[in-house]
Amino acid sequence: MSTSDPRVERAARQARAAKSPGTALVIALLGVVHIVVWVVAGFGMGSILDIFRLMTVNQVGNWTSDLDSVDSQFLAVGAICIGSFVGVFLTGRLGRAGLGGAALIIPFCTALFGIAIGLVLFIPNWSAPDAIGEKVAFIDGGDPEPWQSDAWAAYYLPYWLPATVGVVFLLAVVAALAAMRATRRSLSRMTDIEARGTRVPGVVTEAIATGTEIQGSPRIQFTTRFTDTAGTDRWVTKRATFPRAATPRAGDPAVVWFDPLAPNDETKIMVGLGPEAAQLAGRPTVLPRTDLRG
Repeated sequence: MSTSDPRVERAARQARAAKSPGTALVIALLGVVHIVVWVVAGFGMGSILDIFRLMTVNQVGNWTSDLDSVDSQFLAVGAICIGSFVGVFLTGRLGRAGLGGAALIIPFCTALFGIAIGLVLFIPNWSAPDAIGEKVAFIDGGDPEPWQSDAWAAYYLPYWLPATVGVVFLLAVVAALAAMRATRRSLSRMTDIEARGTRVPGVVTEAIATGTEIQGSPRIQFTTRFTDTAGTDRWVTKRATFPRAATPRAGDPAVVWFDPLAPNDETKIMVGLGPEAAQLAGRPTVLPRTDLRG
C-alpha cells in the first residue's frame, strides 16, 4: 500500500518535468511558433476586414481593396487552421507540465498576442477612403453623403481593433496567472491535508457525467460517503476529469482524507480513487483508477 497520495506524487513529477530544460525549450518553441502563425493570421484578418471597411466608408462601387483580397483570405484561413493545431499541442505540453487550468488559457494568450501584432503590422496597408467624413456622390454632380457613426468607427478600425485585442490579451494573461496561482495553492493544500488529515475508507455513492470533456477525458461529478472520527456518516461531492476507461462508478471504494476538527468543511476533504482505495477497503485491485481530488 502506498503511504503517499498518487496525485501528489504525480504533481511532483510534473513539477520536476516542468523545470527540465528540455521541457521548457519545447514549450518555448511551441509558444513562439504559435505566436508567429497567429501574427500571419492577424495580418490576413486585416486584409479581409479592409473590404468591409471600404463598404462602410465608400459609396457603392468603390469597394476595391489595395491588396489582393483572395490571396489574403487564403492566408488568414490557412494560418487560423495551423494555429489551432499548434494550440492543441501547446495545451497538451502545458498540461503535462502541471500548469492545471492555465494550460487552457496560455494558448489563448499567445494567439491574441500574435493577432494584435499582425493587426499592428497591417496598419500601413489599410486602403484609404475616397474622402474623409463623407461618401462621394454616386452620380457626378450629386450631393455627398456625410458619414454616420458606423463609418467613423470603420475609419478608425485600424487603431481601435488591435488595441481591443491587446486589452483582451492582457485580461487573458491575468486569468492565466490566477489559474497558475490557484493550481499551486491546490497542490499545497492537498499536500497539507495528506500530511495532517485523518484517512478513512469511503465508497462512491453516485457518479454523474457533466457532459464536459477536457482533452478527451470526461469530467465526472461523484459523491463519496465516509464516516468521520465521531462515527457520523458524511457525503462529499467532487468534480474531476478521468480517463474514459477509469471513470468512477457507484460502489467503487474510495479513500478520504479530512480535517478531524472540521469534518464538514469540503475544502479540507480530499478523495482518492483507485488501487490504494481498493486496498484500504480490503478489495482486490482490478482497474488502475488511482486518482485524487481535493
